[in-house]
Amino acid sequence: MQAFELPEATGWTGEFQLACFNDDCPYFVRGWAHMKENFAVNASYRYRIDPSTGAPSPLPVWSATALKDRIIEVAIGEKADGDLAADGDENGGQK
Repeated sequence: MQAFELPEATGWTGEFQLACFNDDCPYFVRGWAHMKENFAVNASYRYRIDPSTGAPSPLPVWSATALKDRIIEVAIGEKADGDLAADGDENGGQK
């Protein structure tokens, strides 16, 4: 999972969300056929998690490179109140 900056007017809270940007991820790969067959669009989705709530949901994408230019490096930690927070780790929260 990698952090990415949110585009304008997403309706999501916070400065970033987490998503799987692995192009070999079965969820992403299957998404192309699912979206074409069910909605007649050339699109897919990536697995997304809202770091403030931990809730997962699909992240619609229109190409394999969509939103990759918004990937940022943040460390994901837990604040005292239990919410997830970024603390600026150079490894992008990846271990």
